[in-house]
Amino acid sequence: MNIGTLSQSLNGNWVTFNEAKKQIRALCRKAGLKPVGFFRPRRENRGELLIHVDGGTVSARRKVNASVVFNKVVAKAASELDAETLAAILAQG
Repeated sequence: MNIGTLSQSLNGNWVTFNEAKKQIRALCRKAGLKPVGFFRPRRENRGELLIHVDGGTVSARRKVNASVVFNKVVAKAASELDAETLAAILAQG
């Protein structure tokens, strides 16, 4: 679910890491999403930001006009999955 877009920083035609974090936090508040942690460290992927929120994650590319996307996470126990789905998950590991 798209909750907004990033705008350029005041000092150029790009989005700084700190400015992107501020914009994403503001968009989360506006959408009623509560962050439950910190942003993923920048050294893991400098071009993308990701933060965990209640019920999922919010992510965005670090570019001007990039979409800020809420990704809903559904947790299920293995006992709730059918045999075919469980086999597909085990085959990935």
